[in-house]
Amino acid sequence: MRYATRTVVFFSLFFAGALIFSRWKARQEVSLQPSEIHSQSSPCHIPTWNKVHTNSVMDSLINSFSQWLWMKLKLSVENNQNYTSISILGAFVYPNHISISLTAQYLVQQNLHCRYFDCKRNEIPGSAYQSVVFPESVLHCPRRIGAEFMSVSRTLERSEEIPEPVKLTYRAYEKPPHDLTVCVAPLYGNESKWLQIVEFVEHMKLEGATFVYFYIGSISDYDRKILNDYVRTGDVEVIDLHDKYERPYYAWHLITVQDCHLRAKYHSKWVSFLDLDERISGTPRQNLLQLIESQDPYVGEIIFPVLNIVKYGDVAEKFVDVPTLKRDMMFRQWTDTVDPTWNASKAIVRPEKIGIMFIHFATAKLPGVKTVQISPNQALVRHYRSTQHRVDVTNWHLEVQADGKLFVITKRPLTPVFDQNLTDAIVKRVQNVYDQVPVNCSAIARYLWESRKFPDPCESMSPVF
Repeated sequence: MRYATRTVVFFSLFFAGALIFSRWKARQEVSLQPSEIHSQSSPCHIPTWNKVHTNSVMDSLINSFSQWLWMKLKLSVENNQNYTSISILGAFVYPNHISISLTAQYLVQQNLHCRYFDCKRNEIPGSAYQSVVFPESVLHCPRRIGAEFMSVSRTLERSEEIPEPVKLTYRAYEKPPHDLTVCVAPLYGNESKWLQIVEFVEHMKLEGATFVYFYIGSISDYDRKILNDYVRTGDVEVIDLHDKYERPYYAWHLITVQDCHLRAKYHSKWVSFLDLDERISGTPRQNLLQLIESQDPYVGEIIFPVLNIVKYGDVAEKFVDVPTLKRDMMFRQWTDTVDPTWNASKAIVRPEKIGIMFIHFATAKLPGVKTVQISPNQALVRHYRSTQHRVDVTNWHLEVQADGKLFVITKRPLTPVFDQNLTDAIVKRVQNVYDQVPVNCSAIARYLWESRKFPDPCESMSPVF
């Protein structure tokens, strides 16, 4: 009986694979004529990288089969926010396909049409393609020559109102421009963010990261200044989260995980998924990037243990002066920790090797991709866990554990060299953004304000409109 069952399973998988292959092969043989005709008559300049037409969203039979299997196993079904409309958060063009991230979370395994538009936002004739939403909030589409904007629709009926097309984000790199980037969970809440942001970015830069993706739910104008400065210097990308249908900011988390996974593909060799109160530390002998680059080439997911740091208070509201800033730095204020744990561990992944990403780990990996766990003495996530604002437990460090014992508190500061390098980087950036030099109004040319009938700048810095 056992062998009969194995035989049935084998032939079921064989025929399923054959069916997928036949459909995949058929898509490869579709004529390229409509796309080619439009590209020849298009008023748009089409760069070389955009002269690509593909007929499938999968580049191999094994990947097609993996996708089919993941859908059968229902590995990505959250079905949240099912009252929202279909709208697009981002669209990304890769060497052989396009991926669209949606703000809706109820469309998994439903059919949608990929809609392609040229540089003038005119739809490319005959270009539409029916695809399936999977994983949740993600639609994969083949490439079309000259496509620069993307939208989606349920049908191809003219009467259907489709979302405003969004500009494709270029990700068709032959080699990722970054070795390590970081996706940061949505920012919201009342606590000041400016110091957390600068500490996070500078810490991860010292560990080898060269780019950070920030998702913004709600922050103050004061906090926004530091982000704007990082955008100016090319260190970060800021994605503002908004939709016609309001939702609590924490409900964006899974959407941003999917979206950032797409943003990092072909843009970065490795990508980490962290909260703002987390950062990963290597060792003096081997920083984080050196550690992950030393892994076996078949490794696509690296899991890191968590060092919970007792965060006894809130961060400073605003910059005052350099001595106060140094005193207020989180890694200097709070060094009490409990022993490392695998609870709520975080991952760094090779984005192109991951099929479905979750907050703490990869839900699905491509065949042959390995996962490794990192020892706490190699690297760990430093998590500043507040004693005041946790949803479940406030003074968590005083709670009795399952074994009836209290946490053992141990001081674990950063190493002196890392501490100094991080301090210097933070001071430099903060001074550039917040240590503003008052205007010398007497040095402003008189004709500049008199000719415009503006007030004397020594009396008022701005005219009243």
